[in-house]
Amino acid sequence: MPVSPPPGGPPVPRTAAEWERVRAAKLRALSRDPRTLDPADFPEVRPEVVASWRRSMLAGVDPEAREYVIDDDFDFPAHSRFAAVAQPIMNRLKDEIADLSCWGFLADRACRLLTVAVGDFPTAWRVHRQNLRPGMCFAEDLMGTNGLGCAHETQQAFIISGTEHFRTDSEILTTTGVIIRDPFTKRYAGSLGVHCLREYGSAALLPLVVEIGRSIETQLLASRTDGERALFDAYSAAERRHRGVVVAVSRRLFVVSTRARALVREADEELLRNLAEECGSRERTVRRDLSSGRTVQVRVHPVPQPKGEFAAVLVLRPLDGGDRGAVPALETGTAGYGTATEFRDRLARALRAGRPLLLTGERGCGKRHEALATLRTLDPPGGVAEFEAACARLDPDGWLRRLAEALADPGRAVLLRHVADVPAGLMTAVADLVSRARARVVGTTSDDGEDSAAVLLLESFPVTLTVPPLRRRRDEFAELCQAVLAELCDPGEQPPQLTPRALAALTAEDWPGNVRQLVQVLATARVHACGPVIDLPHLPARHRRSRGANPLDEVRAAERHVLAEALRRTGGDRSAVARQLGISRATLYRKLKRYELY
Repeated sequence: MPVSPPPGGPPVPRTAAEWERVRAAKLRALSRDPRTLDPADFPEVRPEVVASWRRSMLAGVDPEAREYVIDDDFDFPAHSRFAAVAQPIMNRLKDEIADLSCWGFLADRACRLLTVAVGDFPTAWRVHRQNLRPGMCFAEDLMGTNGLGCAHETQQAFIISGTEHFRTDSEILTTTGVIIRDPFTKRYAGSLGVHCLREYGSAALLPLVVEIGRSIETQLLASRTDGERALFDAYSAAERRHRGVVVAVSRRLFVVSTRARALVREADEELLRNLAEECGSRERTVRRDLSSGRTVQVRVHPVPQPKGEFAAVLVLRPLDGGDRGAVPALETGTAGYGTATEFRDRLARALRAGRPLLLTGERGCGKRHEALATLRTLDPPGGVAEFEAACARLDPDGWLRRLAEALADPGRAVLLRHVADVPAGLMTAVADLVSRARARVVGTTSDDGEDSAAVLLLESFPVTLTVPPLRRRRDEFAELCQAVLAELCDPGEQPPQLTPRALAALTAEDWPGNVRQLVQVLATARVHACGPVIDLPHLPARHRRSRGANPLDEVRAAERHVLAEALRRTGGDRSAVARQLGISRATLYRKLKRYELY
């Protein structure tokens, strides 16, 4: 829980003379253009306070205002974990401050009041008279400089004393604010403040509030289930052990380390969660393309969980262009694969050159489909012979003999599927056959890492191309769907057609299961259709959410993405985000609240 660094200038004011000097400085500041305010011009005031005055002036806060800002749309989250965990501590706080002239506030991530604890002191009626209620907002851009607002803005513990407050009606107070983070997710959960009349403020007040905040954080961690705590322990150990990017994921949690935020984006959450679920209890190393366009190697470390749950710690390592089978760092858009036509042109050129070719890519991304389609366009006289590597375990000698015959025939084309699954005892022999092949030969393997025994065989393919995942092939989606439907039909049967709204719904999906998942969905739809047309109701239920049904959904998603990207680029500096996007800080806060990005 960070505390504001001790200033090199004046201390927190605690006497009438000090408060008067600060008030005079504030009046000078209010008479100037806020864009020209420089803390060095106000040596009698703490620099961080002058910076807060400047932000308050830029936000248009009225220093003479007397009303509190209430968020009318605020829905008190009585059943939220943060509120439930903190409430017993707030109740104890109320008992402990019963004889003191203090009161405590608990606020959410938008700096809106959740609950208040007021001690039973003689002037407590003045506090109650303020009609404090859930939804009252203490954010700096609405209430000016105050302890809670400054802590929320700077994400550090803060104390504001007397005339340091921006609003005149708060000058009689000393206010504090401490941010509270969930120890597991590291996310900002809310803030805690203990306030008092300014003459009762002491040097011990802020450390006391920090300790209370730590108690809430401890209870937040203790409220986690055994499975969540096991994941947290594994995540913490991985962060200490690995210098790279570390992510923890379960059905309900997605935790990203500080180093990971520059690489892993919100759009990658579903991809990484699906990967963790697919791995189950087995450790696995895979290659994946992130939404940023970067290709990473992902080491999946499963964490034991109760039955029906899953969790894993993922260690990500960005791959450079020199890594085997890796794609160079990609740019957003068409990515490093190029268009579908360009990819197939490269594939055809490689096959015409007569050199063995290895197709890599995510599981189910359509490597076999692409290989067969291209091989058939070359129309080899002897046809295309398919060999499944795993079948070699059933009859090693017979399988190897048939493969040797096919590879020796210059009039044939050979597709060797799942190359890495060739039995270890046959690896050397198969590698030798591939290197001497007279037939056109294509091998396929997934980006799930390479067994050391398979390296020799994989290196017998001098040319490697990566098949783009389905989520990067939206420009050819309609064509791909029709090709899949044609393959699902019997010879001579006319394939059904997709209606525009069915195609729009399918195109909007992210397809973590790639072409294999698409084949399953279209096969199911074909059964339901029983006719020449596949419409939206024929698709499986979870794939019927057509973006065309509500055009605003896509607009909202785009706006949320822009805000998240701006926050990432500026390191969470909301003032910089507002300037970049050309909107006011108040508008920015409303949008961050709407999309839960605060």
